[in-house]
Amino acid sequence: MNGPTHRLVAGLALGTLAAHVEQRDGSKPTPMPVAAGAFGAFCTNLPDWLEPATSPNHRKFFHSLTFAVLVGAALKKAWDWEPETDTAKLLRFAALVATGGYLIHLALDSTTKRSLPLI
Repeated sequence: MNGPTHRLVAGLALGTLAAHVEQRDGSKPTPMPVAAGAFGAFCTNLPDWLEPATSPNHRKFFHSLTFAVLVGAALKKAWDWEPETDTAKLLRFAALVATGGYLIHLALDSTTKRSLPLI
């Protein structure tokens, strides 16, 4: 998978999910789905920033199934968090979108010929 594909998939998936959550909760429309799509498209690059694709075998720990589990645990923790202040709500939103973008990147990489290492 290449960078533009990662960004497109993450942006569309996270923007659509944010719009669904907003609609499900009966909230008035906000710019949050657009923000989720844009920030998710940005954050989906995190694995390649941590481990740049300098060779076909660049996938190490930050592209591993083990790290995906750790990021998934962080996502669950952010999902369960019930912030009270506007700042905390913004941090929760950022954590959810960033971890979602990261996991989308790993999910897309897992579908390639080289897949993901265990560790």
